[in-house]
Amino acid sequence: MFSNEEIAIFQEELEEKLQIINDNILLLEQQQATPEIIQEIFRSAHTIKGSSAVMGYDKMTGLTHEIESLFDEVRQNRLEITPGLVDVLFEAMDTLTELKEEIVSGTENSTDITLILSKITKARDKNVDQPKLQKPASEPGSVSGASPPLPEIELDESLEEVIRAAELRGYYAYAMQISIEDDCQMKEVRAFLLFETMEQAGEIIKSNPPVEDIQSGHFDTDIALVIITQADMDQVKNLALSVAEIHSAHIKLLESAAAVHHLDPKQTATEPDKTARQDRKTIKTVRVDVEKLDSLMNLVGELVIDRTRLERFVDVFENSHGADELVEDILEISSHLGQVTTDLQEEIMKARMLPVAQVFNRFPRMVRDITHKLNKDIEFLVDGKETELDRNVIEVIGDPLIHLLRNSIDHGIEKPRERQRLGKPPKGLLQLKAAYVESHIVITVEDDGRGIDVQKLKDKALKCKIISAEQYRQMGDREAMDLIFQPGFSTIAEDSVSDISGRGVGMDIVRTQIESINGTVDYVTWPGRGTRFSIKLPLTLAIIRSLMVEHAGRTYAFPLTYVVETLHLGRSEIKKIRHAEVIVVRGQVYPLKRLEDTFNLAPGETGDKIYVVIVGSGERKIGVVVDRLLGEQEIVIKSLGTYLGQVEGLAGAAILGDGKVSLIIDVRGLLRNMGAEEALAHAAVN
Repeated sequence: MFSNEEIAIFQEELEEKLQIINDNILLLEQQQATPEIIQEIFRSAHTIKGSSAVMGYDKMTGLTHEIESLFDEVRQNRLEITPGLVDVLFEAMDTLTELKEEIVSGTENSTDITLILSKITKARDKNVDQPKLQKPASEPGSVSGASPPLPEIELDESLEEVIRAAELRGYYAYAMQISIEDDCQMKEVRAFLLFETMEQAGEIIKSNPPVEDIQSGHFDTDIALVIITQADMDQVKNLALSVAEIHSAHIKLLESAAAVHHLDPKQTATEPDKTARQDRKTIKTVRVDVEKLDSLMNLVGELVIDRTRLERFVDVFENSHGADELVEDILEISSHLGQVTTDLQEEIMKARMLPVAQVFNRFPRMVRDITHKLNKDIEFLVDGKETELDRNVIEVIGDPLIHLLRNSIDHGIEKPRERQRLGKPPKGLLQLKAAYVESHIVITVEDDGRGIDVQKLKDKALKCKIISAEQYRQMGDREAMDLIFQPGFSTIAEDSVSDISGRGVGMDIVRTQIESINGTVDYVTWPGRGTRFSIKLPLTLAIIRSLMVEHAGRTYAFPLTYVVETLHLGRSEIKKIRHAEVIVVRGQVYPLKRLEDTFNLAPGETGDKIYVVIVGSGERKIGVVVDRLLGEQEIVIKSLGTYLGQVEGLAGAAILGDGKVSLIIDVRGLLRNMGAEEALAHAAVN
């Protein structure tokens, strides 16, 4: 019986190997049938086969065995990669994914693999006489450069007799020194897979450590063995290297008369190999429950709060007692504690970070399937997969990106004939990119399709009664394009609705989900040339930088993500349009919002001058009147709790350095509530 940790490690490796096979099959389909890609698929399938056999998942073992056998045919130049074969392979991968989900959910034996096994057999038999692929020039994983001295093996009398008998029957005896990766988490499983793989070529007649110790995990990372086989030396070596997490393999031909050093895996490692292994960076990992990371992040948040309070205390203490020795000590302690807290905060945040590849890797296959279904020809480019985000943010962005990609493929990029008629290349271009921009990450989805037709949007909105005739006449281009984010809005005719196009569901979900994690969605379109959507996201959700303000004797925080600029204006610059207050700045009209109206407060300060914080998301911007600006500050977001629940206009609260509570303004809520007044203001001015 395997432990939960061993099962979890198996599932992690399974997910990784399935992704590798999927990615490389996509490359095969793109006419990139290089020996390295074919070998990578073979090795991954072989790893899954061996691991699932050890774990007792027979269906997965059987299916991956067939996939492995198929690619062995390819490696031997007996099978050609064809579009039909690729389709069968993708169907096999879908079945493997179903088997994986069975393992995760604990509902095994519900997936039938008979049909896909039959398809693989037919595909293999049908293509046996097809033209051959070029043979790999060298197997991946082989050691380049000058070969290090080979391990020497001392043979006792009985072993020499076995080798002599094998030589008479035309067999070879090889001594091998094999090293498993230092950071391998299940080395006994790797060793089992190694022995099973090597026995495909011959018979292992001796090993050090003994097989019993290897099976129980009582060995380091090096294994020495003697194998009897008819295969040549390179074939045996490459067979060992085909097993995942095998770092190196050295091999030497043994003759029955040979008698040299004692068999010891530690002595057989050569000096060049030792140096390489010392120089190679070893990654040590520990599995940690994500709830523990969340708890650590909360504790760091408390430290950040106390650090801010201590800094305020130091300022007060310094002002009261001057620059004496005690004050200097407190200043030094405060500075050091602040630095340690900052470093700890950064390290915990890094521990919570994951590369966006966790999400991006699932899209090439999805794009491929939709493209084929719609009979389109699209090149899909992905960049910036190594960019990292907080795991909580990663969990949210998947669905919005799916909607954006599907919309680009379905609505944006034209079919090949239409593109040629428009003077475009028949193959469309779809790009997904991620990059750091200051303290945020920006993800863009861009296509070179037809762009957004503003007039079509307005006509459809009027027909569906989403806007009135008056709004139709007064609506500008940017406002019209924002209609795509209206719930239920779609430019698709009812008779063309499909499982890809949907029924007007999608873009409103994109904006809602992205804004729920303090992100923003913006876009630019070029009619006839394409559209680019940009998603701006915070690196983490727990700690944010904010603009602190004071109004009516209370402190509020505006997340800097939404702050455009701050203004100091005379009250005479406030205009009234249809009972709504607005200001005009550099020709731009901004409706004004007063916090006392939102939170039922006493009026703020009176005077000739006012402070206005311009906040916005995308093209929608409003001004918020405040009494004074306090500056920027890093704050820890705290939920209002189940007792208070969701309060309109508030996104949470933060504890400040003086122990007081600052309320965090829900800028998105203010923008939604001001939408109608903003439209009226623009209409009146225009």
